[in-house]
Amino acid sequence: MIMTLEIGNTITPLRHINATMVSYWQFAKECADILGGLMPGAELKIVELSKIPGAMWVRVELPGRLPVASLKIAGEEYGNNFRPL
Repeated sequence: MIMTLEIGNTITPLRHINATMVSYWQFAKECADILGGLMPGAELKIVELSKIPGAMWVRVELPGRLPVASLKIAGEEYGNNFRPL
Protein backbone atom coordinates (compact mmCIF):
# COMPACT_ATOMS: atom_id res chain seq x y z
CA MET A 1 0.00 0.00 0.00
CA ILE A 2 1.42 3.36 -1.04
CA MET A 3 0.31 5.07 2.21
CA THR A 4 3.04 3.19 4.13
CA LEU A 5 5.87 4.10 1.74
CA GLU A 6 8.36 6.96 2.02
CA ILE A 7 10.87 8.52 -0.38
CA GLY A 8 14.07 6.47 -0.21
CA ASN A 9 12.28 3.16 0.48
CA THR A 10 12.89 0.25 -1.88
CA ILE A 11 10.24 -1.86 -3.65
CA THR A 12 10.47 -4.96 -5.83
CA PRO A 13 8.26 -6.54 -8.51
CA LEU A 14 6.14 -9.55 -7.53
CA ARG A 15 6.44 -10.98 -11.07
CA HIS A 16 8.36 -10.25 -14.27
CA ILE A 17 7.37 -6.78 -15.54
CA ASN A 18 7.84 -6.29 -19.29
CA ALA A 19 7.44 -3.35 -21.67
CA THR A 20 4.03 -4.58 -22.89
CA MET A 21 2.63 -4.53 -19.34
CA VAL A 22 4.00 -1.03 -18.72
CA SER A 23 2.43 0.22 -21.96
CA TYR A 24 -1.04 -0.37 -20.42
CA TRP A 25 -0.32 1.45 -17.15
CA GLN A 26 -2.08 4.71 -16.30
CA PHE A 27 1.18 6.69 -16.46
CA ALA A 28 2.77 4.72 -19.33
CA LYS A 29 3.81 7.89 -21.17
CA GLU A 30 5.86 8.94 -18.13
CA CYS A 31 7.73 5.62 -17.92
CA ALA A 32 11.15 4.90 -19.40
CA ASP A 33 11.67 1.91 -21.69
CA ILE A 34 12.43 -1.04 -19.43
CA LEU A 35 14.26 -2.93 -22.18
CA GLY A 36 14.35 -6.61 -21.14
CA GLY A 37 12.03 -6.06 -18.20
CA LEU A 38 12.23 -6.17 -14.43
CA MET A 39 12.61 -9.45 -12.55
CA PRO A 40 11.29 -10.20 -9.06
CA GLY A 41 13.96 -9.14 -6.58
CA ALA A 42 15.05 -6.08 -8.57
CA GLU A 43 15.52 -3.20 -6.12
CA LEU A 44 13.71 -0.03 -7.19
CA LYS A 45 14.31 3.08 -5.08
CA ILE A 46 11.37 5.46 -4.53
CA VAL A 47 12.32 9.00 -5.60
CA GLU A 48 8.88 10.67 -5.60
CA LEU A 49 5.38 9.79 -4.43
CA SER A 50 1.85 11.10 -4.00
CA LYS A 51 -0.40 9.97 -1.15
CA ILE A 52 -3.37 12.11 -2.18
CA PRO A 53 -6.53 9.94 -2.06
CA GLY A 54 -7.70 9.18 -5.59
CA ALA A 55 -4.34 10.19 -7.07
CA MET A 56 -1.81 7.89 -5.40
CA TRP A 57 1.32 7.03 -7.32
CA VAL A 58 5.00 6.31 -6.82
CA ARG A 59 8.00 7.10 -9.05
CA VAL A 60 10.93 4.69 -8.86
CA GLU A 61 14.43 4.87 -10.27
CA LEU A 62 15.51 2.03 -12.56
CA PRO A 63 18.80 0.50 -11.34
CA GLY A 64 21.99 0.83 -13.38
CA ARG A 65 20.70 3.37 -15.93
CA LEU A 66 22.58 6.49 -17.01
CA PRO A 67 21.04 8.92 -17.56
CA VAL A 68 18.68 8.06 -14.73
CA ALA A 69 15.41 6.49 -15.89
CA SER A 70 12.22 6.04 -13.91
CA LEU A 71 8.78 4.44 -13.82
CA LYS A 72 5.66 6.19 -12.51
CA ILE A 73 3.35 3.59 -10.97
CA ALA A 74 -0.29 4.26 -10.05
CA GLY A 75 -1.67 2.90 -6.77
CA GLU A 76 -3.62 0.01 -8.30
CA GLU A 77 -0.64 -1.05 -10.45
CA TYR A 78 1.60 -0.92 -7.38
CA GLY A 79 -0.80 -3.10 -5.39
CA ASN A 80 -1.02 -5.71 -8.16
CA ASN A 81 2.64 -5.87 -9.17
CA PHE A 82 4.98 -4.68 -6.39
CA ARG A 83 5.80 -5.04 -2.71
CA PRO A 84 8.13 -3.18 -0.33
CA LEU A 85 11.53 -4.68 0.48
